[in-house]
Amino acid sequence: MRAIVKDKNSLGVQNIPAPLLGADTDVIIEVKLAGLCRTDVFVAEGRIPCKESLVLGHEFSGVVVQAGSDADFSQGDRVTAMPVLPCFACERCEAGRADQCQKTTMLGIDVDGAFGERIAVPATAVYKIPDDMSYRLAAYAEPVAAALSVMKSGIEKSQRGVIYGDNRFSHLILRILRAYDFKNVSIHDPKTAVLADSRYDFAVETLAANQTMSELMTAVKPGGRIVLKSRKHEPVGICFAEAVRKEITFTAVNYGEFGEAIRLMAEGLITVDDLLGEEYGLDDYATVFERSKTLETRKVFFNPEK
Repeated sequence: MRAIVKDKNSLGVQNIPAPLLGADTDVIIEVKLAGLCRTDVFVAEGRIPCKESLVLGHEFSGVVVQAGSDADFSQGDRVTAMPVLPCFACERCEAGRADQCQKTTMLGIDVDGAFGERIAVPATAVYKIPDDMSYRLAAYAEPVAAALSVMKSGIEKSQRGVIYGDNRFSHLILRILRAYDFKNVSIHDPKTAVLADSRYDFAVETLAANQTMSELMTAVKPGGRIVLKSRKHEPVGICFAEAVRKEITFTAVNYGEFGEAIRLMAEGLITVDDLLGEEYGLDDYATVFERSKTLETRKVFFNPEK
């Protein structure tokens, strides 16, 4: 099959062997659409370590072409998948908290991902999608699940909140909060305004930087909460004295429930069509990766059939 492969320090489209079923619970999926994420760009640039030869990509939708005997899937099922794979062997997994597993692997980083014609995924990570749900929406389930995690942070819909950063992800978070009846939440664009002092019960960051944290600690009320959402790999500093003086709670959140993310879109509880952009063939990878470094207004997708 054809796939976008990072091979040591090079990136390109290669003809590689199609994935085969491994354990009885594996599912082979024909990829219909795969979204490009900033994580994919960082892996391609070597900023995120990965295995030596790797098919990139972790946000996708497709059709089951083969399933192991123990997998509850059939040929033709329309699906998407959660790309972060728990180990199912550690203490947290055995306690029923696989969402907190610290020995996870990830599609497109640790194992081959979705920027190809087919992908092999453990059945535990695969989710069926409704027949009337488009592949574009299904391929966007991972960002929705990531944004949905703010609902795990302890914030309450009666509180005043602010989302720091005017970007695609901040707008997605706002729509999710609106779906859960949060009415007093706004988006703050640091390029055009200054946050008021001690006005907010909670703040959600989507732009991790030293200046961001300083502004958010000023903006939340004493006893307020700052929700950490970015996946920045470099350290970001805070002023401990101010955090302690205001007794600020910092809550880091990872993913919400993947099935709920699908439901929010499938039932029209959130709309994301305006956040979704163009589809490209695999051979357009160089242009798409380069543009994504500076332009993230809309999610772009690879279509292996193009």
